Amino acid sequence: MTAQILVSELSTLIQDTKRKNTEIRNAAEKSLSDLKALPNTSEAQLGAGDWLDIMVKRVLTLLEILEDDQTLCGLFSSLVPPRMSSLAPETLKDSIDVLRECTGLAQDIQLKILQVLPSLQQNYAEYLTKDLLATTLHICFILLASKTAVISNTAAATLQQLVPAVVGKVSREDESAKDRDFVAEVPIVDGSISVMSAALDAYRLLDDICLLAEGDRPSFLHPTSMPPNFGLELIESILSNHAATVTSHPELIHILRVRLMPFVIRVLSEQKAFSTTVRAMRLLPIMFNNMLSALPSECEMVLSLLNHMLDPNASPMWKRVLCLEVFRGVHNEPSLVRSMYAHFDEQDGKRTVIKDHLDIVVRLASEKPAVIGLGAQSTIPASAGQTEDELDEMAALQAEGIGGSIGVAVTLRASTAPGISARLSTMRVPCLDQLDKGDPPQIPPAYLYTLALTCINSFSEGLARFLLPFTVLTDSRGKRKAKPKESDDSKPASGDERQEEEQLKLARSQSNSTSRLPINPLFLENNPQYHQIKTSSNMIEACWPALLAAYSTFFRAALDSEYYHALVRSFQKFTQTSGLLRLSTPRDAFLTALGKNAVPSSVVSIPAASQHQSVSASHDSRKGSKTPQPNTPAPDSARRSSADIGVASLNTRNLLCLRALLNLGIALGPVLQAAWSIILETLQQADLVINHLSAQRRQTRSGQATPTSSSETDVFGDIGNEIAAVRIAATRMLESSSDLPDEAFLDIIASMSGLLRNLTDSESAADAKLAETKPALSATSILGSASDPRANLFVVENLGKVIEFNLSRFLGRSTQANGWHIFVNSFLCIVSAQHFDAELRTRAAKGLCDLVGITSSSDIVKDTKDDMRVEGLVAIARQIDSLNRKRSKNKSSRSCELDIHYMSLETLRSLLEQFGDSLASGWFDVFTIVTSVFEESLPPKDGNEHDMKEKLPRITVAKSPKLVRSAFGSLQLICSDFLATVPENCLPVLLSAIHSFCAQQDEFNISLTSTTLFCNVSDHLWAEQASLALDAFDSGDSIKLDSLEIQNFENLKAELVLRLLVLLAEITRDSRPEIRHGAIHSIFRIFDSCGDKLRSSDWMVCQNRIVRKLLAYNEEAFKAADNENGSERDSVVASWNEAATILLEHTSSLIGNFVNALLVEDGFLDLWIELCASFKLFLKRLDLTLSATVYAALEKILLEVEEKHRATFGPCTGVVWDMWKENNPSTHKSPGRKATDNQAALVAYLHCLTALYPLLCEDLKLHHIEVILEQLQRCAIGSSPTAYSDDSDNLTALQMQILQCMKILDDSIHGAASELIKSSSFFVALAFQRDAASASGRGGPTFVALAKASMDLLSVHIVKHRNTYDIYSDGSFLGALQALHNPISLKYQWRPEGKSPPTWQKATSTAIDILKATVSAQSEVLLKAADVSALWQGILAIAKAITSADPVAAKKSPSESALDQSFDISAFISIFDLLVPALGSSQIPDRLRRSFSSSLFQNSIIHTPHPDDLPDSDTEEILANLVSKHIGRTNDLPPSRRAKIAYVCLDKLFDLVAQHDSSAERVRLAQATAPFLILRVGIVLKAYILDQPLRGRMPTPASQKKELLYVVQKLVQLESEPRAIPDAPGIKSKRKKHLYRVYGLINKAIPVARRDSEVQISLNNVIEVVAEDFGIE
Repeated sequence: MTAQILVSELSTLIQDTKRKNTEIRNAAEKSLSDLKALPNTSEAQLGAGDWLDIMVKRVLTLLEILEDDQTLCGLFSSLVPPRMSSLAPETLKDSIDVLRECTGLAQDIQLKILQVLPSLQQNYAEYLTKDLLATTLHICFILLASKTAVISNTAAATLQQLVPAVVGKVSREDESAKDRDFVAEVPIVDGSISVMSAALDAYRLLDDICLLAEGDRPSFLHPTSMPPNFGLELIESILSNHAATVTSHPELIHILRVRLMPFVIRVLSEQKAFSTTVRAMRLLPIMFNNMLSALPSECEMVLSLLNHMLDPNASPMWKRVLCLEVFRGVHNEPSLVRSMYAHFDEQDGKRTVIKDHLDIVVRLASEKPAVIGLGAQSTIPASAGQTEDELDEMAALQAEGIGGSIGVAVTLRASTAPGISARLSTMRVPCLDQLDKGDPPQIPPAYLYTLALTCINSFSEGLARFLLPFTVLTDSRGKRKAKPKESDDSKPASGDERQEEEQLKLARSQSNSTSRLPINPLFLENNPQYHQIKTSSNMIEACWPALLAAYSTFFRAALDSEYYHALVRSFQKFTQTSGLLRLSTPRDAFLTALGKNAVPSSVVSIPAASQHQSVSASHDSRKGSKTPQPNTPAPDSARRSSADIGVASLNTRNLLCLRALLNLGIALGPVLQAAWSIILETLQQADLVINHLSAQRRQTRSGQATPTSSSETDVFGDIGNEIAAVRIAATRMLESSSDLPDEAFLDIIASMSGLLRNLTDSESAADAKLAETKPALSATSILGSASDPRANLFVVENLGKVIEFNLSRFLGRSTQANGWHIFVNSFLCIVSAQHFDAELRTRAAKGLCDLVGITSSSDIVKDTKDDMRVEGLVAIARQIDSLNRKRSKNKSSRSCELDIHYMSLETLRSLLEQFGDSLASGWFDVFTIVTSVFEESLPPKDGNEHDMKEKLPRITVAKSPKLVRSAFGSLQLICSDFLATVPENCLPVLLSAIHSFCAQQDEFNISLTSTTLFCNVSDHLWAEQASLALDAFDSGDSIKLDSLEIQNFENLKAELVLRLLVLLAEITRDSRPEIRHGAIHSIFRIFDSCGDKLRSSDWMVCQNRIVRKLLAYNEEAFKAADNENGSERDSVVASWNEAATILLEHTSSLIGNFVNALLVEDGFLDLWIELCASFKLFLKRLDLTLSATVYAALEKILLEVEEKHRATFGPCTGVVWDMWKENNPSTHKSPGRKATDNQAALVAYLHCLTALYPLLCEDLKLHHIEVILEQLQRCAIGSSPTAYSDDSDNLTALQMQILQCMKILDDSIHGAASELIKSSSFFVALAFQRDAASASGRGGPTFVALAKASMDLLSVHIVKHRNTYDIYSDGSFLGALQALHNPISLKYQWRPEGKSPPTWQKATSTAIDILKATVSAQSEVLLKAADVSALWQGILAIAKAITSADPVAAKKSPSESALDQSFDISAFISIFDLLVPALGSSQIPDRLRRSFSSSLFQNSIIHTPHPDDLPDSDTEEILANLVSKHIGRTNDLPPSRRAKIAYVCLDKLFDLVAQHDSSAERVRLAQATAPFLILRVGIVLKAYILDQPLRGRMPTPASQKKELLYVVQKLVQLESEPRAIPDAPGIKSKRKKHLYRVYGLINKAIPVARRDSEVQISLNNVIEVVAEDFGIE
């Protein structure tokens, strides 16, 4: 309240009393002025000062004067605000009296009064006692009687506040009173009790309220009346708000016992109105919850009455509903239920209230089956206005039930009864809450049964909420000491001790496991709540039959989804609670009932489907498995008519029950024991039904044109989600097995394996073992025998899932604790049963392989690791043995067995990859598995692994290539990585196994690779061995390859090495070339790796027992193949030649490496002769490749002979020389090839020579060199062209080797130099001796590069032996000149020149180099030759060839032609300088000098002369035609393209005629050259004289003019040799005689040159010289 309200009220009062009552007006004005004078008018300030108290006193004084003034009453009611406590206590009574007096005023005043009363109660509670309290409550009762509803209701609400507040003041009084200030004594049952003030008020008030409710006169309150219903409401308000206070005060309990409870019982027993009964009923839950201990007899009586009232004949429907609503409240309080059971059911002489109640619920649930839609199984309530979700569920039940076949109607359908649903079977407001109703409301027919259902659900869930927390293992409990405290044997063990003993027993059974049983709450005797736990257990044991009966009824009723889920949930919780309490009877009963609802009894046998997928297996069940899954198709099932198929259906509710059952398996797994069979068998039956329909629907969909999805929703529709949920739950249940203790784990797998059926046809020894492990099925087994093989498939798949989820168990437990043998025997039962289909057997084998695969983990504890690995290998071997024991003739079964065999082999490989390096035992089982791929396997093992004295049959026939590949993978692993762990006495088995894989014919690559495995074994045997005594086996019987018996334990490794080599030698006879090649490679690789460890005697053993056998095997096979007549003869022969090639390569390497050591041994010569004899046999095959290999082998061996042993090797050298000279491979062929390429063979042939030649040097003769050179020429001539390249640019390998061989020959032997020069000349000329086809590149080699290289070699030999007379006398030198002349003379005419320099340039340079050495400095030797003319003729031919050329044929660019011309000029000048003046020797015929001059004349021609000007022949009258006449030419004559060299030749003509030293040689040369010089000058002048006049005024062509001027100038300058030109009559000049010979032509030319001053001046210079020098007589 604020000051504004008071100001408004005072202003109104002043206005109303302005003229009526001056006294009131004055008082109001005084109060208003005082109010305004306050400094702070806030509510706090107004309540804190004395102003308000003064104001109240004023109003009270005025009210005494004017009793009925309503304005003053209103003002007074405003002055007592709800939140003010500043009213003086002495005014409290007057104020309350004023309020009572105001109750008759207007309604707003009455409402204000009612608003004031709670404030008074709150602020003045300590003063409102006794009469004041009575007066205050009396005000409310007065207004409660008002006929105005607002006033009456407000008064009732005010009483609802005031009355509980009175009782509430008692609790505050109890807490605050230090000294018990008792004010009175009140009676109780057994006497009286002293009470304090507040308690006394409460006692009186409660007593009066009860009296008023019964209609009696109150003793404390003012006389008044009160409706009974309101009295009950007030009592409810008191009990609900202050139940604890009432319970703690015996006097109040006494009122309840003597007043209230009899009244309530009377109300319930009599036919009271609905409103009264409801209010009485509402008191019961409060009293049950709070006062059960205080009023036990009364509560027992009421509860019994309520149970009685539930009888249909005892009470009307609405009263029965009220009773069940009360019980619903009771059941919602689990502690209350336990208290009731403890107070009544457990007590002797008491009524069994709870049990009776549940019995009544059972009868009630089934009293009207039509109302709840009771049927064979649960349905959907059929009612109008269903929601979309309900319609969807109904559709799922009607259309998507899982039937035995498509087209069979589902028996479940919507019920015609209302059933129980949240929408139509419940009331929006419960009857207990409908306090505004006078008559019973309309109750849905099924509401009563809905309450019953809710009661049993709440009962079960209450038990679970209380008991389940006690079953959880806590950390403190987990840390309990391992050993219990010692106790007296006579003293019975307490509950905690029994629990501890059970845990210890479990701990011992599971070794290192941390999994333990859930705690049994009944063992917690020291727990403060133990008595309640015991009560709960007793309640379960006593009530479970009635509860199960009720559940069974409702499971068959028409329930909506919400209620059905709640029903299943509570059922599941009760079952779980029973199981955790170890109450096996109720547990198994409830599990059985749930199983029946999951798979109803209507389900019958289902025909076999084509495919199967377990409920517990996800769609990708094979994902993550290390074992490959073969794709074995299940056999097609014959189609059956619908009449042959039994009806079987599952709906969403069945699946819900199944999920609940699976969840119970998760929750109760550790304690289920044999009850696992109930859950697993139910799941098995559901699996059959679901997968049968899935197979049919998928088969139907497979015929559709469009592809369809394979998800659960697509296959099953709406129910697919439920099926998916079941699959998930099943998977979770199996996954939870990983948390089970070992004993519980053995229970589940034993129960699961016990589901295997129809094993009678199996003859596996595992059957008997499995029978021992099968537990007896529980008496509660719910379904009949499942003879369908698909039931076994369910077991196999789920055993696999259990294995997957329990990896840690297998890693940390022994085989006895983890159920290993149960798993193995279960799988083997299926695998060995041939009457089962392929899919089942394959999946069983996969499960076994997955189980064995666990043993490869590195996380297995050390103590069990070896045992687990051996057990895994034994399991695989047993699986394969079960397949081999009885072979199936059925094709499908046979295919399945091969797939299983393959899986087993792959598993072995996986195991070896993981722990092969640490496998200590079990190797015999490993080899048994590996060799099981052959038709004949290793014999069974007798005794332990070390007993190896068994016959080993040859194994060459494989069962399947696929199996061979898989098994070989394991063998390869062993040989590459794990040989160190294989015992030595197992190695013979290993070697035989490798040999078998080599010999098998199905897998070529494996046979090839197997040959290398022998090398691995050999390396292992030789490791850390300095030597092995192989010579111990050089005599006596050979090793018995058909036995595993070890013959010499003392030399075990030596025997194994020799056995290995002999086995490999056998493989070299294989019909497949690659295999025998691999065997050869492997043998010699072994020799290479251990050669340094073998003694000479050991080498003899190897040569005699291995190498000789290899050579013999090859020769025998070749002869056999060569004698065959067939289309494949050539290829077979070639293959054996190839094998011989490989054999030779390795043999040469082997002998070459150790030849120096073997030379000193006796018998080496015989060994060498035998080896060379084998080489000759190989050469006689005339195969180029083989021949090349033979010579390469010889080269390799010969090169290794050290110089100090050459004398010892002498006899062997002769053997090699004879073989070499007689077997040139140039005539050998390449069988099977279109073109023969003998380059490699010839190169090897010559390489062999380079290796042999040093050994021949000590006895080298000329005939050796002649033979060698002859063979070199044969090699060159007989060589084939090289592929993809020619020899014009580069030497071939053969040509290089030919030159190399020539270089190493000793030319110091007499006659050797000539032979070398001749051979060099031969190779120079060889390129130009080929026919046209060959030279053009269409035939053999061009030999261009060889010719060039031979020129260098030729130059070297001639220069080196230039002083050797023999080279000139025997024609070697002349032959060299002729060989060089040929390429020079063919300049521009012979095309295959190769790379720079061209052949003619190379020959020119070589010729000049030779002539420099032989002509200039050694001319005397040259001139003494027998045929000097021939030699000089050859030299002059080279000189002529240098200057000669056909530039038109060159087809070169001007720049290239210029370079060639420059080279020729340089070369000509060089050779000219060499020939002059040597050519003037008297021993050289004049004709040669004239020939030389003639060649100079011819090559000096620049412009082609007129034919009439040239002599007809080379005679002395060469100048005769200069005086002849002919018609001149007017056409322009082109100059020669080689004009530069022409001018050089012209200069050399002038030079030869010119005077030098006037020696005889010079004179002879000048005399021979002068005529040609005069002719050369004359034809130029004559051409000018005859041609220029015809040109008229046209100038002389530039080139001709240049030539004319040059010639005239040289004439003037020439000082000729006096004796070169004969003297003319009258001419006195000695050195200008040449001018006289051309003087006439000069005179004729001068007139012609009158228009050309330059020419005229040049000609006049000649005249002047003539005039000066000639002395004409």
